[in-house]
Amino acid sequence: MENESFDSIVMNERPQFLKVLCTLSFIMCGLMILMGLFGLKNLFLSPEEIMGSNPYLQTMQDNNPMAYQAMLDSMQYKNMNAIFSLITPLISLGGVILMWKMKKSGFYLYLVGEFLPYISIALTSGISAMYASVSTLGEQGTTIINVFIGMVVIFDILFVVLYAVNLKHLK
Repeated sequence: MENESFDSIVMNERPQFLKVLCTLSFIMCGLMILMGLFGLKNLFLSPEEIMGSNPYLQTMQDNNPMAYQAMLDSMQYKNMNAIFSLITPLISLGGVILMWKMKKSGFYLYLVGEFLPYISIALTSGISAMYASVSTLGEQGTTIINVFIGMVVIFDILFVVLYAVNLKHLK
């Protein structure tokens, strides 16, 4: 009888690898939630106020009128993007909390939270508006942004795969 209770305790223990993944995800979700909270200030600003506060936009308008127009067009989605920037890390955090509690449903919630931003960008402002926002940085700046975006995508996919490897431990 004593041996059975020991086995059940060992079986319910959270694997070390899952602890590390969840801890890293808690940190990242927290940072993303803070960024989303800062982004909420855009809800109360008009597109003109947002665009007027950026000194690089005149340069963009002069050097790349198409990029400037893409940026203006994307402003119609500013409220939705600001809300998504807060909601999606909260969804991911909910998934991580459930996985921390050893619930398999947390993985699927995490998937939604991680990939919903990509769908949102594609359906709203689009990739062209994202690149328009960095076009004033020049070729080197655009390269840095491309590398950053690539790293974000790689880490999202990596964490999904690493969590998927741990699905066997979740109930």
